[in-house]
Amino acid sequence: MSENETVLSEGEVQSTTDDHEVVATSNEQANADGNPITNRKGTISSACFNLLSTMVGGGSLSLPLAFQQAGNGLLGPLILIVTALVTEFAFRVLVASAPAPNPAQRGEASFESVTKTAFGPASHVMSTVLVCSMCFFGTVGYAVLLRDMLQPISDYIWSEATPMTHNFGMLFVVFLVTPLCGLETLTSLEKYGATSMVAVLVLGTCVMVRSFQCVAETGDLRISLWPESSRMVLDAIPLFISCFVCHYNIHPVHNDLQRPSKKRVSTWLRWTTWSATSYYMVMGISGSLYAACTPDGTIKGNVLLSFDDDDPLLFVGRMCLALTITLAFPMLTIPARDIVLRSIQKQLENEEGITSDNDLEEPLLDGQETDEVEEQVGRISPSFLHRLSVAIVVFWSGAAVACCVSSIDVVWDLLGSSLSILMSYLIPFGSYLVLKNCSGENNTFSRALCWMLLGYYSPLMFVSTGNAILNVFYAQELKDEETYGMLTNILAFLH
Repeated sequence: MSENETVLSEGEVQSTTDDHEVVATSNEQANADGNPITNRKGTISSACFNLLSTMVGGGSLSLPLAFQQAGNGLLGPLILIVTALVTEFAFRVLVASAPAPNPAQRGEASFESVTKTAFGPASHVMSTVLVCSMCFFGTVGYAVLLRDMLQPISDYIWSEATPMTHNFGMLFVVFLVTPLCGLETLTSLEKYGATSMVAVLVLGTCVMVRSFQCVAETGDLRISLWPESSRMVLDAIPLFISCFVCHYNIHPVHNDLQRPSKKRVSTWLRWTTWSATSYYMVMGISGSLYAACTPDGTIKGNVLLSFDDDDPLLFVGRMCLALTITLAFPMLTIPARDIVLRSIQKQLENEEGITSDNDLEEPLLDGQETDEVEEQVGRISPSFLHRLSVAIVVFWSGAAVACCVSSIDVVWDLLGSSLSILMSYLIPFGSYLVLKNCSGENNTFSRALCWMLLGYYSPLMFVSTGNAILNVFYAQELKDEETYGMLTNILAFLH
C-alpha cells in the first residue's frame, strides 16, 4: 500500500492524493450502477446557494453605512477583504474539526457537537444556546424587516393602517413559508436559495443604479480613503463581521455534500465566501455614494431608508428584499429545529438505556466508529410532521416576538459585536486548537494563525461590545460630556 492511502477498514480505502478525491467504499462501487447506497444529496452549487441564502440578506443593507464610516475608497474595502479571508479560514477550520466524513452516509456533525468534543459537556449547552439565540434573534430581526418592507402593500390594502395590519401582512407571509421549515435538510432548499440570490442581485442593482444617478446629477463623488475618527472603524467592524455569519450551517450543509473530498469542500467554501464578498463590495461602495443625495450627507443603517419612499425602482428593490428574507427563514429555523429534535431524541435514548454519543474523542481521526454506533442505535429520522411541529414552535415564537418589537437596532448592535464574533471566530479557532492538539496533528501554520486570530478577536469582542453599549444606552446622555469623549477615546485606543 502506498503512502498516499489510509486504511479505514477491511475493504475500504480513502485516498489522500493530490486531488484529495474521496474514493467510495467497495460496497458503494458494487451498487453504483444500480442502487447507490449513498444518501448524500448535496452538490457544490446547492451547498453554495444554501450558505449564501443564510449569509447574504438583510445584513448587507448596513454595508453602505460601514463603508462610509470606515472609508469607502481604501480602508473599508480592505476591512471587507480581510474579514472575508478570516471567515473562509474559519469555515475550513470548522470542517477540519468535524469527524472524518464517510462518503456513503450523511454526516451527523454539528456546531454544538464539535464544541462539546473540544471543551466538554458544559460547552455543549453553551454552544446550543448560542446557536439557538442567533437563529431566534435572526428570525425576529428578519420578521421585523419583512414587516417594514411589506408596509406599502399593507397600507394599500387597508385604508386605515395600524401596527396590527402591518403585523398581519408579515404573519401571512410567515404562514406561507412555514411548510418549507419542515424539510429534512438544507439541500432541499437549493432552488429557493437560487431564487433568493437572484432577488438579492436585483436589489443590489437597484441601489447601484440610483447611487450612480445621484453621482451623475450632483457631480459629488463621495470617496474617502480613511475614517474621520478611529471610533468610526470600531462602529463599522461588527457590521462587516455580521454579514458573514452562517457558521451554524457549515456542518449541516457539509453533512449532505456528495463526495466530500478536500478539493470539493475547498471549492464550495471558496466560491461561497468570495461570491458574497464581491456582492458586498459592490453594494457597500455604490450604496455609500448615495450620501451626496441625502439631506444630512449620511447613509442610514438600512440603506433603503435613505431613498425616497415613493421611488418605483426602490419599491422593486424592497419587494426583492422581502422575497430574500422570506426564503431565508427556513435557513434560520432548520438549525434551531434540528437542535431541539436532537435533544428530544437524546432524552428518549437515555430513558431507554441506549448509549449513543456522537461526540467521541476518536471520531476526529476516523468517522467509522460513529457509523458503528449509529448502526447499534438504529436511529430513526424524525417524520415530516415531527419536524414541522417543532419548526412551527421555533419559527412562530420568533414571529410573535417580532410583532411586539418596533425596532431591532438594539438587538443587532449588541449581537453583532458580541455573539457574532464569539460564534464566527473564537469558538471555531479554539475548538480546532484543542482537537488537533488531542489528535497529535501538527499543522504549524494553521495553529499559529488560530492563536494569532484569537489574540486579536478576543479583546475586539469586549471592546466592540462596550462600544455598542455606549452607542445604544449612553450616547444621548453623554454625547456632549467630557466623560463620553474620554470613554470613546479609551475604546479607540484599545482597538
